[in-house]
Amino acid sequence: MLVTLFSHVTYLQGKKLEHLKIPLINIKLATNNFSEAYRIPSWGGCILYRVELDHFEKENYLSIAGENKGGHLKKHNTVVIKRYPSGHDLSTEEKFLTEIEVLSNVKHPNIVTLLGFCVEGSEMILIIDDFSNGNLGHYLRKVNDIRILTWEKRLKICIDVARALNYLHSEMEDQKVIINRDIHSYNIGLDENWGAKIVDFWLSVFLPPNQEEEVVHVKRIGRPSYIDPEYEKNDKLKRESDVYSFGVVLFEILCGRIAYDPIYLKEGKEGVACMARQRYNKRTLQNMIDPIIIEEDCENNVFLHKRPKKDSLHTFIEIARQCVELTPDRRPTMKDVVKELERALFFQNNNKDNPRIPLKDIILATQNFHDDNCIGGEGSKKVFKGNLQDGDAVNTIVAKRLDTRFGHGEKQFLSELQVLCEYKHENVIGLVGHCDEHDEKIIVYEYASRGSLDRYLNDPSLTWMQRLNICFDIARALDFIHGGVGKQAKVTHRDIKTANILLKDDWKAKLAGFGIALLGPETKETHYVIDHVGGTTGYLDPVYRKSGFLTIESDIYSFGVVLFEILCGKSTFEIHKHEGHHLPDFIKNSFEEGKHDEVVFEKIREQIGPTSLIAFQKIAYQCLHHERRERPTPKEVLMQLKKALIFQVSIYYKLGSFHSAIH
Repeated sequence: MLVTLFSHVTYLQGKKLEHLKIPLINIKLATNNFSEAYRIPSWGGCILYRVELDHFEKENYLSIAGENKGGHLKKHNTVVIKRYPSGHDLSTEEKFLTEIEVLSNVKHPNIVTLLGFCVEGSEMILIIDDFSNGNLGHYLRKVNDIRILTWEKRLKICIDVARALNYLHSEMEDQKVIINRDIHSYNIGLDENWGAKIVDFWLSVFLPPNQEEEVVHVKRIGRPSYIDPEYEKNDKLKRESDVYSFGVVLFEILCGRIAYDPIYLKEGKEGVACMARQRYNKRTLQNMIDPIIIEEDCENNVFLHKRPKKDSLHTFIEIARQCVELTPDRRPTMKDVVKELERALFFQNNNKDNPRIPLKDIILATQNFHDDNCIGGEGSKKVFKGNLQDGDAVNTIVAKRLDTRFGHGEKQFLSELQVLCEYKHENVIGLVGHCDEHDEKIIVYEYASRGSLDRYLNDPSLTWMQRLNICFDIARALDFIHGGVGKQAKVTHRDIKTANILLKDDWKAKLAGFGIALLGPETKETHYVIDHVGGTTGYLDPVYRKSGFLTIESDIYSFGVVLFEILCGKSTFEIHKHEGHHLPDFIKNSFEEGKHDEVVFEKIREQIGPTSLIAFQKIAYQCLHHERRERPTPKEVLMQLKKALIFQVSIYYKLGSFHSAIH
């Protein structure tokens, strides 16, 4: 039977698995013949061993890592050896095979990595990366241990697992979909930094691609208190079955108890989810929340630092409740779950630098959103100018009022607040505060007196030097958000356009319009995100538009459009109106025909030095390159724009008109 199994494994992955094969003798040597000294708590029938490779003699280290072709294990100081039970039957072999198939198809920071495997004699063994802080279930069973899990840590654990499930459900390559079918708190490992990883995949199911009905009929398997009631009833497995199980985990984390704790089984066989639904409807769910995270006494504050904030707790409870809806169609997607959990974390962490402004104060400042105070807006938002009272002072502000009736404004509200709270820069529009009352979602910004750049494209009073400085400012903003801040994620703006570039009285430019911005990717291993295309026609990266694969280079393309708009004195929409295609095609045709000079705004043409123009056009044209890898980085754009500025300044010095030029 094992010979057949090994042949099946090799057949599945071909040579891709060759570098992961590890001889049994090497594993025995590393574990001292599976000594009890290396065992760690396990569940589900497998025996787990933790091996700290750097504590071994050099020859022992090499015995497990060195012969692993490609040195796949060498990057890991500690690994977990997962030993399937001996004397196994066909069912156990199928589980082992399923884990190898799944783990060799997935790559995500919140899913354990398959580092090696062994099939010899009666042994079936997997080697995976370590989760040194154990599993979530351990903390839910021990009151003293769960104290270490602050509300913020709990939120981050939930977000990690939600991201992994979202990846399995909708973000894998080639439209693959995997349903884990065994989400529970013991299947969530915690690494040394309390990052969460899904550990087990032995019950997982691949959803057939392009299947019209996103359901697979498979024999019911699952754990009591976690299993989707609909799946339990009719053997129809869907992605929503994982969502339900994850909802149970969310309530475990909220309540600080395992799902099948006796306290829950008194009122219903289903455990915590059943009681949570009942208590939610009776408005007594508050009584189920783990007292450790809401106590205010000094002893617990030493551990907790910050109690859950009202908005954070409310957002978490609402998405958890939706996940455990009895009707699968009423459950959210994992993508929506991720967004709501990130929103809960945002509310927990960012209120200090993001002061709330009472709705009554904004109504007073904008004269109840009077039309005379409306200075712009489109789609689901309107922008109002106002005078906000701040103690004895009165500050001019801008209030963006989002329309949440169709569900879009809520997401824009959170995205923009998150970016503007965490990414502060002199060339990014400043945040004054926000309001979230009575279904009103309002973001309050600093006032940019000259408005948006699109109003000045064909204004001859906006000199070439001023235009260059504006471009330089926005390139600095892009360099900042694309580079991330410390350990923070990179930001892809997704809607770079002249309407989202605001100008202060001194013509300093500020990047705004972060409503559809995306944070990430957060690992160096991932260079793109799969996304429903967002942005503005005429500025969109054609690769992103066609494939849905978003990278930070998509922003560079859009910025290239802006650079040429500034040079041409025309918007991409105006060019489309007269030429029948948007600015990038117009520029491409002009350059291929050698008409570089003809694209320059005629009313500023005489101001521009030839070398300055060449430097500017070179980098702007490179931004529009169809191949993403050929597009420049923001730093490269900055360097070239600096050259264009220096060339232009040198001309003014020669003419003796530098002072008048910069003014």
